[in-house]
Amino acid sequence: MDTRQLEYIIQISEERSITKAAEKLFVTQSALNQQLQKLENELGIALFVRNRSDWQLTPAGEIYVRTARQILNLKKDAYSQIEDLKESGSRRISLGLIPERGVNMFTAIYPEFHRTFPDTRIEPVECNVRTMQNLITKNELDLGLITLMQSQKDENTYLHMKDEEIFLAVPVSHALAHLGSCKSEDAPEISLSRFSADPFILITRRSTMYQLEEALFSQAVFQPQVLFSTSSNVSKYRMVLADVGCALLPEIFAQSDPGIRYFRLEGHPSWEVTMCCRKNAYLSHAEEYFLELCRAYWKHN
Repeated sequence: MDTRQLEYIIQISEERSITKAAEKLFVTQSALNQQLQKLENELGIALFVRNRSDWQLTPAGEIYVRTARQILNLKKDAYSQIEDLKESGSRRISLGLIPERGVNMFTAIYPEFHRTFPDTRIEPVECNVRTMQNLITKNELDLGLITLMQSQKDENTYLHMKDEEIFLAVPVSHALAHLGSCKSEDAPEISLSRFSADPFILITRRSTMYQLEEALFSQAVFQPQVLFSTSSNVSKYRMVLADVGCALLPEIFAQSDPGIRYFRLEGHPSWEVTMCCRKNAYLSHAEEYFLELCRAYWKHN
């Protein structure tokens, strides 16, 4: 099934430039422009409002691109179902992984997956959550490990893996450290407001955890003294261990150490660990088995 014309128009709409689209598609600009003009002549209507810096879809273009995406999704689902009818043959799963925890999960479950589906190649891609959501929507990723809150979910499908609690971590030298525990599972509850005078290491704005941190400080009625922001929860953990400041850490990063004390926060705030796929996507036998392994992994981690 030749769907190149559909892919061409979608690419132009995403790049909002025929020059950039041609570069991404590895075709000449003149060849791409000929394809577009041929289609517009066939339809008898323009698909784009053209200008030098920003091509915008016309109402007809919006209809075409929306339908083109649906056709490409149907093509992918049909091919996946046909592949499942075959007893053998190479297959591919593109897998989005959030940094740090994603690689740990993948390396833990891949050996068992490979033993069961040796002809299926998994292509892992590390990226942040918002990028992953966009790639899944556009059918450029099949599955993705995503941590987020309910309000941050889009129209994709989110398969629940685990609710993960958020802990307060403070250096062992802190004045209130004697009230805490070096193990998160034994951590006592405390009000975050008692730490309003302390310096904090926060997550960066592009992380889905940023919104959760903001909400927790807002509920505690104070703005934290921010030492710096980082995209890495491992870095936050290490800074607390180095006696630099306090941090909010997801459960998986709240590792036991005599140099850190942990507290549970009021209400036991948490976010959700999920595996994400495109809405209404057909999941192949290999993808279903991979998700089964993911559920088993998060049940024990």
